[in-house]
Amino acid sequence: MTHNHVDAVIVGAGFSGLYATHRLRNQQGLSVQSFEAMPGPGGVWNRNRYPGARCDFESIFYSFSFDEDLQKEWRWTERFAAQPEILAYLEHVADRFDLRRSYRFNTRVTSAVWREDAERWEVRTDDGAVTMARYFINGAGAFSVSKPNDFPGQDDFEGTVAHTTQWPDDIDLAGKRVAVIGTGSTGIQVIQTIAGEVGELTVFQRTPNYACPLGNRPMADEEFADVVADYPRLRAESRASLAGAPYPRPERPALMDTPEQREQVYDQHYDGGGFRMLASTYFDLIYDADANETAAEYIRGRIRQRVNDPKIAELLCPTNHPYGVKRATFETGYFEVFNLPHVHLVDARTTPIERITRKGIATTDHEYEFDVIVLATGFDVGAGALVQMGVVGRDGRKLADHWSDGQRAYLGMATHGFPNLFHINGPQSAAALFNNPIAIEDSVDFVGGLIAHTDAADCTRVEVSESAENRYNELVREVADATLFPTATTWYMGDNIKGKARTPLSLFTGAPMYRAICAEVEATGYAGFTFDQDEQPLSSLVQVDGSAVFFLAGMMNIGAKPLAECNLEEARAAMDMFQFFQASLPSDVTISEVDFPSGNDGRKLRLYRPTAVQGPLPVVLFLHGGGWIGGSLDAFNEPCAALAHNTGALVVSPEYRLAPEHPFPAAVEDTLSALRWVAENIAVHGGDPERIAVGGESAGANLAAVAAQRARDEDGPRLTAQVLVAPVTDPFAETDSRKLFANGPVLSMELCARMAGMYAVDPTDLASPSIAPARAADLSGLPPTLVLTMGVDPLRDEGEDYARALAAAGTPAESRRFEGLIHTTLSMSGSIPRAAEVQAALAAFLAPLLCADPATTTAGV
Repeated sequence: MTHNHVDAVIVGAGFSGLYATHRLRNQQGLSVQSFEAMPGPGGVWNRNRYPGARCDFESIFYSFSFDEDLQKEWRWTERFAAQPEILAYLEHVADRFDLRRSYRFNTRVTSAVWREDAERWEVRTDDGAVTMARYFINGAGAFSVSKPNDFPGQDDFEGTVAHTTQWPDDIDLAGKRVAVIGTGSTGIQVIQTIAGEVGELTVFQRTPNYACPLGNRPMADEEFADVVADYPRLRAESRASLAGAPYPRPERPALMDTPEQREQVYDQHYDGGGFRMLASTYFDLIYDADANETAAEYIRGRIRQRVNDPKIAELLCPTNHPYGVKRATFETGYFEVFNLPHVHLVDARTTPIERITRKGIATTDHEYEFDVIVLATGFDVGAGALVQMGVVGRDGRKLADHWSDGQRAYLGMATHGFPNLFHINGPQSAAALFNNPIAIEDSVDFVGGLIAHTDAADCTRVEVSESAENRYNELVREVADATLFPTATTWYMGDNIKGKARTPLSLFTGAPMYRAICAEVEATGYAGFTFDQDEQPLSSLVQVDGSAVFFLAGMMNIGAKPLAECNLEEARAAMDMFQFFQASLPSDVTISEVDFPSGNDGRKLRLYRPTAVQGPLPVVLFLHGGGWIGGSLDAFNEPCAALAHNTGALVVSPEYRLAPEHPFPAAVEDTLSALRWVAENIAVHGGDPERIAVGGESAGANLAAVAAQRARDEDGPRLTAQVLVAPVTDPFAETDSRKLFANGPVLSMELCARMAGMYAVDPTDLASPSIAPARAADLSGLPPTLVLTMGVDPLRDEGEDYARALAAAGTPAESRRFEGLIHTTLSMSGSIPRAAEVQAALAAFLAPLLCADPATTTAGV
């Protein structure tokens, strides 16, 4: 038995293991021992040698970007490289960076145990050697363990059984009777490749797939030269794109286009190759079932065009799951294969396979005879290889037990209870929707930086905290629930293996949001990790509700600028876009408009009246948000209509002048004019002028709070209540939330300052109670107040402080915080379902006050 002591043990010699070995050894100077069970480098591309094995990301992007010379010197021959070329590429990488000398090939790790006394991992291998390491890096990959054969009787078969992950070198299919079980990515590649050489081919299909043309072709010298010259931009664009490749970005939701327009969009991208049909057509395909169905039916229509027999065509059309919730598949002449007379399709869903027999395959209604059975049944996706290594962490905890309810890993890279152990592109990373070589580079770079940070701090161990792992796991689930992915049985959800726990194995946000989360964790001192005994608090994005994270990710994926980077026109357009992310308007609310006088001209009021309630109705004057510079009646259509529906009140939404064209006090004057108009005229429209509440969101809440104070001080009108959602109460406030969430999301302190600067031409006005209601000398005598704050919002604490100050002054006031929600949640009810909680809280507070005798509820003058 030999003992070896190193800084890091790395398992795997695919993209993950090779780059991790290079990064830690060649760039960080650590001593490294790497292991690979195969005879050489290549990982999954060494194992998968089945006919037709090919990448479905373009070769030029399915490659490393860390070395400029490497990018220039390796000449890809095809648009989508086949297995031999990808394997040759990885062998070239291993040789070019002298990585083989750190590997022991043909060596399998049999156990990895954390030794508490030594603070080292004890790694044992099948050759009897023991290696002690400070860090243990899992680079074995998500596709290194084959899915077990579902069918009994394999050993009885007199012919050859070949699993695509263990393809025999000496197999001859020419003229043979061949069965293929499985029609996922691998099965499609095998079927279309072998159909021309076999004597008879029978495909057993359990689930048809939405396969689109791959669009492969040889790569011309000019094309390659253009890519090499433009690699810096293309790589940057890749990392900023949904799938990790520079595909065109979608700009619209599917149902905004006419059927004819949608067909043109789908025609353009169906034949475009790669993931363009999913990533470049419409941005709502993975979360809106109706939008998804337009793409699904388009693909089914193309299948029907390409398959001659209508009955076979219908069997090949997927109908039991949305497009894209199983990994998108690609083909080259696959559907035309079923036009060949010697190719047969068996519907294994209607007549399931019962067993493999001595002669072939028996279904519930027939026994078929074959010479060769090909199992294209896929993988036990995730970190199955690591579980098989017998990993044991602190206090004797087995990794298999830790994952008994589903594989989980903070950022896809670290697991609580297993110090100094890191996964590369592990479970719950963004790997499912992220071009893997680029994702792997990001993952290795993060782990390398974390190790360097740990060593620089002179710490012996780093481990994700239990709370961070739990919260991230919740986030992954919440994001999945915002999508259509949970609607299918698939390896994405971990339940393609019988008995395996159902949990999302990926963060379904796309590359940009995942990278933003990782960058924020790193920038905040590796938030969520514990260095020896020093635990770092969670970063902002990890705390945000998953539906909000998914919404923000969608904005990133379509290339929308953050508000802080927008000019005035762009910011206003972005705020008006919120209307497209709202729930449908309630059907029992009628909407009308009138004008009210303010300033030198009139402005519009929009009235929302619940039809099921008899008048006269109580009234809520509700002001839209937008930082005093943006927002509109349209952008707050749904929040106001929902408020009317939930409270039974007549909701009045006034238009007010915006800065910088109309700086302070224009918006305040318009708000007071609207309030006076309501008091004097609302009876004509079915409202009760004795029961008026004011409210608003963000800057609108600020205007509402100012209006309540001015109404008290300027002899009315008398108010029944005020409701303030995420209000601005003091531009000079110094609060923890302004520090914690200074960079957002959505609202940053830099953006707050810009908005305030445009609103108040004279900076001294920012201290006026007409901009900073919290600075008013007297907070007594105001109407009963509800302040609703969002948990991840820089304005959170000042809103809660205002409620406390009101209560201290004798004004009935309460506040409620919605943990995990962000600024502008109220405006995005269709994308953030928990916006309904905010609406419910408003209704619960207002309804009893507005329905009571005004004399018993009003605290005004």
